Amino acid sequence: MALWTPEQCRQGIAEIGRLIYDRRLSDSAGGNLSQRATDGNIYMSPRYAGSRYHWQLRPDDVICLSPDGQLLQGHGELSREVQMHLAIYQALPECHGICHAHPYHLLVFASAELPLPPPTEQTEKYGTIPLARFAPCHSPDLARVVVEALLPQREKLRKHAIACLLPRHGITIAGRDLNDAYDALERLDGSAKIWIDRATLLRADILPR
Repeated sequence: MALWTPEQCRQGIAEIGRLIYDRRLSDSAGGNLSQRATDGNIYMSPRYAGSRYHWQLRPDDVICLSPDGQLLQGHGELSREVQMHLAIYQALPECHGICHAHPYHLLVFASAELPLPPPTEQTEKYGTIPLARFAPCHSPDLARVVVEALLPQREKLRKHAIACLLPRHGITIAGRDLNDAYDALERLDGSAKIWIDRATLLRADILPR
């Protein structure tokens, strides 16, 4: 996976933002996307990408930050979870794309405060997605607990994205680029749906116990 040009970052964040909203992989309550660029800066979806933009972002809506979080370009406000993104990039230089989202099925696991084991071969490579320690959303502690949950998985990031569930909140995925993170998001939400559907079949006595 390679770094993206600034133009690719702006276009990619706008396109993937629409995808995650259309596929119920995030919602109007929030979520944020970012990608590290060839110019050394970080490109990110603006605050209110869900509630005001309904994830219908244009490339010009994407903001540009320096690695230490200074706003360089863009007219939107910074996401309140920008520190989480910056902390991940600093702790994991192999990470070039991040997706934080509130996926429809994964939220069931986040709400129940349960890790997500792989139900099929397509997500076996990720292993069990761990649950980070609780930190209030938008708090300074959120960045610390997310990095803490991702660091033990660092070796896996050489081959694919890594992730952690946030209790009662959602999921954060660190990828080799944003496409890698999005791929994991869709697969993992599918995994959550499979577990929920399997539980339904068990209650109906369709599956063997």
